[in-house]
Amino acid sequence: LVRELTEFAKCIPEFLNLYLNDQVTLLKYGVHEAIFAMLASIMNKDGLLVANGNGFVTREFLRSLRKPFSEIMEPKFEFAVKFNALELDDSDLALFVAAIILCGDRPGLMGVKQIEEMQDSILQALSLHLQSNHPDSQYLFPKLLQKMADLRQLVTEHAQLVQKIKKTEADTSLHPLLQEIYKDMY
Repeated sequence: LVRELTEFAKCIPEFLNLYLNDQVTLLKYGVHEAIFAMLASIMNKDGLLVANGNGFVTREFLRSLRKPFSEIMEPKFEFAVKFNALELDDSDLALFVAAIILCGDRPGLMGVKQIEEMQDSILQALSLHLQSNHPDSQYLFPKLLQKMADLRQLVTEHAQLVQKIKKTEADTSLHPLLQEIYKDMY
């Protein structure tokens, strides 16, 4: 999924014109927020689809795991139920994910002004798109802006839990790409 998000980001207008370090930073900090937003599409209040939709893991099963593993998914379910209630389609979600990736307040960015201008353009497009696509939902855009903040908090809590697991579970090793993403995060 990280690779797919990277390819998606490369398609955002002007993204490839950013400093390479800024591209990496935006992806490093935005990837989990984007993944959790997209994860909602395979979740409901009862569980989540796995194995390309061929399996279903119940929420109760995940709750039955020993701590701290039982704590990992519950906040994602709570977010997903609320996020899914917004009834976004793929085009809404694509613009939302682009806006997530283009957050100019990520640590260490060099081209902040350019990134903020790019995000502003995406947010304007998202607002217009939502007005056209969801004419009866006049508060959908501000709700999505709030979801961006909710996702940031969700990722912060997730990163803290991953750190806790790394300290308490000596035999737990993360994929090197995930280790890099979590390094110095929040």
